[in-house]
Amino acid sequence: MMLNGKVTHEASRVGKLEPIYPLLVGKKADLVAAVKMAYREILTREPSTDELADAQVVIKEAASEVDGMADLRWVLLNSNEFRYLP
Repeated sequence: MMLNGKVTHEASRVGKLEPIYPLLVGKKADLVAAVKMAYREILTREPSTDELADAQVVIKEAASEVDGMADLRWVLLNSNEFRYLP
């Protein structure tokens, strides 16, 4: 369910109305702030320096920053540190 389920897929996507979206595209894009927001919203903590660097690589290697953030969110949602409580 977590790896390929609909809930995880929907939670990892980045919608245009989300607060993280303007941090990924446009004039006020700030990739570091976007990564920190993703960590806070999913793991409720700040990323380490290494995690921040790795996350930026994941996002930049994707077709777009929005797609990269979806990849990062998917990874965070499937990490051992995240616990889903329905």
